[in-house]
Amino acid sequence: MCMKIIKLDAIDSTNSYLKKLLTKESLDDLTVVISKHQTKGKGRNGNIWANDASLNLAFSIYKRFNSLNINNKFILNLISSIAVFNLLSENKLNKLTIKWPNDIMSENKKISGILIENSVKGNFINHSVIGVGVNVNQRKFKNLPNATSMFIQTGREFSLDTLASRLGEIFCKKFLQYEKNEGALLKYYNNQLFLKNTDSNFITKDGKRFSGKISRINKNGELVIMKADNREVNYTENEIRFES
Repeated sequence: MCMKIIKLDAIDSTNSYLKKLLTKESLDDLTVVISKHQTKGKGRNGNIWANDASLNLAFSIYKRFNSLNINNKFILNLISSIAVFNLLSENKLNKLTIKWPNDIMSENKKISGILIENSVKGNFINHSVIGVGVNVNQRKFKNLPNATSMFIQTGREFSLDTLASRLGEIFCKKFLQYEKNEGALLKYYNNQLFLKNTDSNFITKDGKRFSGKISRINKNGELVIMKADNREVNYTENEIRFES
């Protein structure tokens, strides 16, 4: 096993817990924190990750870097998304796809989300805290029609400890793979891309709606969309969102 795992019964957020630990002590690379319950689990863009106690996986991993340029930060989305995708694939989840930038979908419903928080100095990322939420044994999601879980998809219950240990192992492997062949990760990510080559609707940050087809994600992490006039236009994560 390449990582140390800290197990908690309840915490506000595993990411917050890891970040507080970092202010007090030096942590081993690839230290993992898991909790049976998160009272204030966080998603991207300030969203709250809703979860029921002891039913879902709340997982965070700490990763140190020597020379990761901030311009290459999307590699963290690649590694994280593919790690979770691989975990779910091993457990025979249905019709898995990766929704840009880092949600995992099963049969077009969200089963996992990822929050990456970076510590940056100058042009380089010193370390990252990567938080993963996976809906595991929850059977119902109130007022969340687009959410699903491993139980809903398979009819089976899963051990959170087993999933956490395996996810940590996969993360270790993906970080090693990145050092050897970054291009292979991007290719794999693009092969699993949600709504790729499908007519889809989008909203820009200033509220304009348009439709187009997702072509791919480029190496900068931008979404490349084919417009109706056959022009390809690139969008960053902050410039566009899917119309729900």
